Amino acid sequence: MVERSYSIHHLSTQQLRELYRTYRSHGWVDSHYYELKPAGVKPPELTEAEIILNIDADDENNYFVFMLDHEDEEDGVMIGFGMSYYPDFGAYLHLPPELLNELAEKYALHVYREAKDCHSWTEFLAEERFKNSLN
Repeated sequence: MVERSYSIHHLSTQQLRELYRTYRSHGWVDSHYYELKPAGVKPPELTEAEIILNIDADDENNYFVFMLDHEDEEDGVMIGFGMSYYPDFGAYLHLPPELLNELAEKYALHVYREAKDCHSWTEFLAEERFKNSLN
C-alpha cells in the first residue's frame, strides 16, 4: 500500500477551480459529510456548477492524495474539495493513476507525507537508502 499526500495549499481558488473543470471528465466525483450523520439526513445533491462555485483555496479540507493498493479506495488520485457553503460536506474528484505526473508538474505539487506498507524494517531501510543514493 502506498499513500502519498501532496500539498495544494499554494494553489489559488482559480487554480483549484480550473483543476476541477479541466480534469472532471477524466474521472468521477463523489461527495459526503465529514462526520456520520443520523439516519434520514440526506446529503445535498450539488450540480457541477455548485461544486465549482464552492471550491475555495482557503478551505482547510482541501487535499490531494495518490493511492496504490489502498484497502478502501481505487488506485489513483483523489482530490478533496471542502465546500464553502456546506462546511460539513466535501466533494472528491477521483482520477486514474496515469494523471499523477501530469498534475504534479502542471500544478507544482510536492510530496509532504508518504505512507508505505513495508513487510520488514530491512525492506524499508533498503528503500530509503536507495532513494537517498539517487539524490
